[in-house]
Amino acid sequence: MIERVIEGKAYVNGTIQECCIGIDRGRISSIKKILDGEKKIRVKRGIILPAGIDMHVHFREPGFEYKEDFSTGSLSALYGGITCIADMPNTNPPTTDLFSFKEKLYVAGRKSYVDFALYIGITEDNIEKIDNICNLSRIFKIYLGESTGSLILEPENMKRLREIKEKKLFVFHAEDGDCLRKCAFRARNLKEHAKSRPPLCEVVAVKKIIETLGGANHRIHIAHISSLSGLKEMESAGNNITSGVTPHHLFFNVEQDFAEETLYKVNPPLRGKINQEGLLEAFLNGKIDVLESDHAPHAIDEKEMDFEEAPSGIPGVETMYPLMMYYFIRRLLPLNKLISAISEKPASLLGVNKGKIEVGRDADMVVFNPRNVKRIKDEDIHYKCGFTPFRGFKAIFPDKVFIRGEEAIDEGECLIEKGFGRYVGGAE
Repeated sequence: MIERVIEGKAYVNGTIQECCIGIDRGRISSIKKILDGEKKIRVKRGIILPAGIDMHVHFREPGFEYKEDFSTGSLSALYGGITCIADMPNTNPPTTDLFSFKEKLYVAGRKSYVDFALYIGITEDNIEKIDNICNLSRIFKIYLGESTGSLILEPENMKRLREIKEKKLFVFHAEDGDCLRKCAFRARNLKEHAKSRPPLCEVVAVKKIIETLGGANHRIHIAHISSLSGLKEMESAGNNITSGVTPHHLFFNVEQDFAEETLYKVNPPLRGKINQEGLLEAFLNGKIDVLESDHAPHAIDEKEMDFEEAPSGIPGVETMYPLMMYYFIRRLLPLNKLISAISEKPASLLGVNKGKIEVGRDADMVVFNPRNVKRIKDEDIHYKCGFTPFRGFKAIFPDKVFIRGEEAIDEGECLIEKGFGRYVGGAE
C-alpha cells in the first residue's frame, strides 16, 4: 500500500485539478482521482502547489552567523514555502576550495531544515585550478565587480570556463568592475547609490558574458537583473543563458519615500520607477526566467549606520513566495508563470529532482489558502536580523509545507527538526 496520500485541489500538468497524490519514500509515486494509503491527508481549503526553490540565498555561515545561519535562514525559507535553497559562497572563509566546501557542507547538513545546494565561488585565486574545483559541485558563482564580500573574477579570465568539459551552471553577479570603478563616488542615499552603480555597468557585464560564453556547453544565469537596458542586452543571448529577478527589484524604486533608506540599500541597486515597473511587466510576460530572493541579511545595527557605511543586502527568502502568491491571486493572473519562475525553472537549472507535482519527483509541496491574507510584520518573520523591508505588504503564507512527503509546516507550526534538510547539489 502507498505510504502517504495527499488529497485535494492540486496544480498538475499546468491545471488545477482534484486528485490524490501518492507518496512513497519521499517521492511522488502516483497521481490519480482515487488512491488509498497508510496515511491520508485531506486538504479541504486551499490549493496544493509545487514548493518554491530559491536558487540565490546568503545564509552567512560560516563567518557571519550574527547576521544569519543555516538554522534561522532555512527555517525562514520553510515558513515561506521554500523547501530547497542554493547558498552563495561569499562567507568567511569563502567557499572556493575543497576544505571550505566540506566545512559548509557539514554545517548545513547538521542545521538546515530544508534541502540545499552549495555554490563554489570562482575567483582570480582559484581559476587556474578550475579543473579540480569543478569536481566539487555543479553550480558556481562569479562576481565580475565588487559587491558585499565579493570574490572577483576579471572578465578576461571568463574564457577559461569554456574549457570545462562537464556541463555546469555558472551564476553571474553582472556588474562590470571597470565600469563600477569609473562611476564610483560616496553615495549618501538610494538615488546616489543607484548613480554610483548605473545600469551601464550591468549592460557592459552582460555583454561580456554573452560574447565570451554565449552558445557554450554550460548554462549561464544572470542573477538579479535590475535594469531594462540590462534585460534588453540579453535579447541577443543564446539559449544557454537565463535571467533572474528579485521581489525588491520588482516592487521598490528609488523614487519612493523610505523612512529608513539603508534597509533598501542593495547591489545591484534599486532603480527608478520606469525600470521597476518595466521589470515587473517583463516578469509577468515571461521575459525573465527565475524569481530569486537574493536573501542577504545584515544585523539591524549595521543597517542603521550612516548610508555610506551601511552594508548592501536585503532579506527576502521568507516573503518571496507569499508576496508573489498574493500578487497573482489578487490580480487574477495565471499561476503557471509564477510556478515556472519559482519552482520549475530553478529546479531545472540546479539539476534537482523537484519543482513539479509529477510522478518520480520529490514530494515537495505547499498549500496556499487564497483567503488567508495577512500583512507582513517584522515580529512574524524568522530571520535572525529581525526585520523585513516588505513590512506592511499583503501576503499569503502557506498553511502546509511538505518536504519529500513529510509534513514540515502545519498551520504555523514547524513539525520537523533542524538537520532534516539534505544536500542535493551533486558531488559530496
